[in-house]
Amino acid sequence: MKTKPFSELRKQMSPERRERNKTRAQIALLHLTLMELQESLGLTQDELEKKLDDFDSTVLELENQEDIQISALSRYIKALGGNLKIVADFPEEEIVLAQFE
Repeated sequence: MKTKPFSELRKQMSPERRERNKTRAQIALLHLTLMELQESLGLTQDELEKKLDDFDSTVLELENQEDIQISALSRYIKALGGNLKIVADFPEEEIVLAQFE
């Protein structure tokens, strides 16, 4: 069976599908980053579940959405012991748009 490079397959996709795939890839990377953060903080899955009142729905929101809800991400980060801050990064400055405590 002859295989094709992914770049060639991507060219055959509609712009909407390429954008959807890009979003899914970004969410997957965010999920991996959060898992690595949890591990680096030494938190077990059980400890994290105890800190999150509604662990299953929060994790499902983070894993199965094309657009992650900020509230779910904020709850998850709080359970890890942090706070979520949204920052707009401009060439000359950074502006904090929202901080969730």
